[in-house]
Amino acid sequence: MRALVTGASLGIGRATALRLAQDGAEVVVHYRHHRREAEALCEEIRGKGGSAFALGADLSDRGDVERLAAAVSDRWPTLDSLVLNAGSYPRARFRDLDPETFEQCFRENVFGSAELTRRLLPQLEGARPGRVVFVSSVLAFDGSRHGAHYAAAKAALGGLARSLARELAPGVRVNLVAPGAIDTAILADDTPEVRAGRERAIPLGRIGRPEEVADAIAFALSDRASYLTGATLHVNGGLRFD
Repeated sequence: MRALVTGASLGIGRATALRLAQDGAEVVVHYRHHRREAEALCEEIRGKGGSAFALGADLSDRGDVERLAAAVSDRWPTLDSLVLNAGSYPRARFRDLDPETFEQCFRENVFGSAELTRRLLPQLEGARPGRVVFVSSVLAFDGSRHGAHYAAAKAALGGLARSLARELAPGVRVNLVAPGAIDTAILADDTPEVRAGRERAIPLGRIGRPEEVADAIAFALSDRASYLTGATLHVNGGLRFD
């Protein structure tokens, strides 16, 4: 299996790249800023007998997206799995948001992922079936008190994924994975009080691990999910029932 994971140098993306490599996939580790971490991850994968290489790109830049897609397609004639995990969560109140920040959030979280998918469609369709997973968020469903732009962007991914699931079937399966509170850099600024409040709100009583989201992504990409498309897998400890 050949897989491209965007935003794979840290957090959920890193855990996903490791999991897919463990399952036998050759992995492209995409990064934007964290080149050292991406290359270290590739070394770790290769040290365990796997195959991985790192590619850098700013997914908010159309030219960078084009170059990333070209680098992947030049190396691989087909692409089995595409995991669209890259994005950012710049916290801000809606009343304080300027139009540029709102637009940039969509560029980073939606436009780049959409354009990358479009450019890699020939490789995905050649895999028969190709598999795509968009990483959304519980905030796409519940909203955010300090990130309306982020919640809106992640909700847009849902409409995109479900539309592509209809349009690209049966040759390409497209699904969403929507994490809740996961122990990544997004929660790094939590005070102990905030962390405790998050945990109280979750029926399973704890923050999730990136590896638990990676397991859901790996399932959605696997043959075990061969009858799954247009679905949303919620990985949130019961924070939201859907």
